[in-house]
Amino acid sequence: MKIVIIYCVKAFYNRLQELYKQAEVNVYSEFDVKGHDKNENSDIASNWFASGKDYYDSITTFAFVEEDKAEKLLQLIDDYNAHSECQSPIHGYMLNVEKSI
Repeated sequence: MKIVIIYCVKAFYNRLQELYKQAEVNVYSEFDVKGHDKNENSDIASNWFASGKDYYDSITTFAFVEEDKAEKLLQLIDDYNAHSECQSPIHGYMLNVEKSI
């Protein structure tokens, strides 16, 4: 069993839902996130996702799935990012679930 955690700006939310569907992951949870970039070298004002704000409106989702579905979802995200010309790609993480009750 794996947990897959996905983080993206809200502008990609609909695309993320499509990726979940393509990976046949039908059950997942989500919550809103405000991402902050305190890096002095970062020019947040030039990024259209956050123009006029000091944070990014983002979303995080997670799903408990079998390894094959986790791999498929991460591959779909990787493929999407490879063909997207965006400063804020979709981020995905896969972790082992050691124990559940």
